[in-house]
This record gives sequence, structure tokens and C-alpha cells, in this order.
Amino acid sequence: MLEINKVYNMDCIQALKELPDESVDCIITDPPYGINYESNRYKHKNPHKPIENDDTLFIPLDELWRILKPTGAMFVFYSHKVPLLDKRVKNVIIWVKNNWTAGDLTGDFGNQYECIAYMPKDGFKIHSKRYSNIWNFDRVAPDKLKHPTQKPITIIRRIIECSTKEGEIVLDPFLGSGTTIIASKELKRQFIGFEIEKDYFKVINDRLAQRSLIN
Repeated sequence: MLEINKVYNMDCIQALKELPDESVDCIITDPPYGINYESNRYKHKNPHKPIENDDTLFIPLDELWRILKPTGAMFVFYSHKVPLLDKRVKNVIIWVKNNWTAGDLTGDFGNQYECIAYMPKDGFKIHSKRYSNIWNFDRVAPDKLKHPTQKPITIIRRIIECSTKEGEIVLDPFLGSGTTIIASKELKRQFIGFEIEKDYFKVINDRLAQRSLIN
């Protein structure tokens, strides 16, 4: 049995099996999008290595659904290039960023948004005011990134505030740089999270230490 309020350097596929049914209140997951993402927004060489397992979109939805409480909700970041098609998706939040991708400069439009699948269980009720499904948040500046697809803490905080109360449990199975854990601790939520890469597991603990959030 895994302990709450800990971060584990584990593959989430194995780790999730150690969590009991209906044991977490909110799941926030930013899995590899399956698009072989590599940013070119750097004046010099990209300092980040390619994302592990980013050649296919794989999310253990059934296992995540199993551990989500009947009053809980799941939020899954994904790209429109590899759609997330599942009957449990009730709505899609569109995150509009402050700038857009470079990509094909002459044959395509700039991509300025990402998608967040909203997947609530039947007993879930929104805990905050009712927002629209269009959210405007600035992306993390390239020179501030600890992970190539790092999400701004502002958008993670909104998700947590919309879906949980103080003391409830937030799970992130693909932690990356650990933003979900930082936001959870700052908002007085309990948490559990997994990150398979040792380098990013160290980044998570370093960020927590810098913010004096390690117990």
C-alpha cells in the first residue's frame, strides 16, 4: 500500500495497482501526448531531452477511474493532434496560451491552445464558481521551464480549487516537474504522485525544497 503525501519514482502503471478503489478525490494528468513533442523555442540548443514514451498517447483511464471516488473528477491534458475519445469525457476545457507554436510558418496556422478533458463521476459537484470552458493562462516562459511541457501553476491551481476542498487527495500519475504537487501543498490538499524519470524526480524534490514544501 502506497502512502499519501509522497512522491514516488515509479512507473504509474505499476504504482496505480497499489492504490485502493475509490481512494482519491481528483486526478490531474499531463501524459505524453503521443506527438513526439520537441520545442524549438530556444535561441540555443534545447536543454530538455525528448519526453519518455511520447510516440503514442497512452493513459491508463480505466485504472485511474477505478481509484477515483464517486464524488471525484479527472482532468487530462492532451493535444488536438491525438484526440482523447472516451465516453466519460463530459466537456473539454480549451487552454488558450499567450503565444503559439512556430511549426509550419507558411503552410499552417499557429497553434495557440491545448485541451483538457473534463471527466467527472456522477456524484461530482464543482467547488468553485462556474467558469466557461475557455481558460486563458500564460504558458511558462522557455527560460523558466524545468520540463519541456511544464504547465503553469495558475491553471493547476484553478483545477484543484474547482474540484476539491482542503484536505482532499489529488493524484498526478505523470508528475513531470511536480507542479501539481506544489499547487496541492500550497492549497492544503493531500497528494500522491508518480514520475518515472529519475532526473525529473530530482527536479520535483528540488522545487519542493526551494519552496520549503518538503515536510
